[in-house]
Amino acid sequence: MSGRSPFSRIRFAGPAGWRFLPPVTRATLALSVAGYLMALLAPAAARFLVADPFSIVRRLEIWRLLTYPLVLQGIWNLLFGLLLFWALGSELEPSWGSRRYALFLVAATVCAAGLGVVASLLLPAGLDLPGYGISGLLTATIAAWALVGPRLPVSFFGVLPMTRGGFALLSLVIVVFGELEASRSLVRLLFLLGGLPVSWLWTRGRGIWPGPSGRGGRRFGFGARRRFRVVQPEKPGRFH
Repeated sequence: MSGRSPFSRIRFAGPAGWRFLPPVTRATLALSVAGYLMALLAPAAARFLVADPFSIVRRLEIWRLLTYPLVLQGIWNLLFGLLLFWALGSELEPSWGSRRYALFLVAATVCAAGLGVVASLLLPAGLDLPGYGISGLLTATIAAWALVGPRLPVSFFGVLPMTRGGFALLSLVIVVFGELEASRSLVRLLFLLGGLPVSWLWTRGRGIWPGPSGRGGRRFGFGARRRFRVVQPEKPGRFH
């Protein structure tokens, strides 16, 4: 019997290295680091990027709907976000394509900010609660990744085995109760969870966007799915 271990040939797959990361994922990581350094070294400049409802509604500073995830505070928030964006982006972007993945990130960011701003207008103290950070975008990305295969197995940081759906549910519980403990604000909660409708549309919304494999429901105006028709036996080989 050979003394070599049968596990010596096993290689564990993981996220791609930096050089092999798809472009949108790489840009997301770089922008997250840049946003953290800006919030740390130039907080005055970071104030012009947060999703401040008063500035958006009264001053029409619309760019804030898209730039608020760049204002990232806390080294642990940064490292946790980089780890998950690295892992999830390395899987979603090659599957969806860089263009569709980039549109998903933009749509989730704007949708969350829009819902937060609308809630701020309806609540008396809402205009005093700006949105910032990548937690909302990260939550939407986790939800989309889980909806692609909710029953697929995953290991929670290599320790606790669970399904993708269970991981997403645990993440949502942490986000919701963490925010409620910190701010007790519905506006802030919408800034964090407002991208979830986009996650659903991008993965399950037939007629709007196809699934990650490109074989989803019908699309508007381009790339519509072809229907198959059963032909008669006397006409072999003709399939439509």
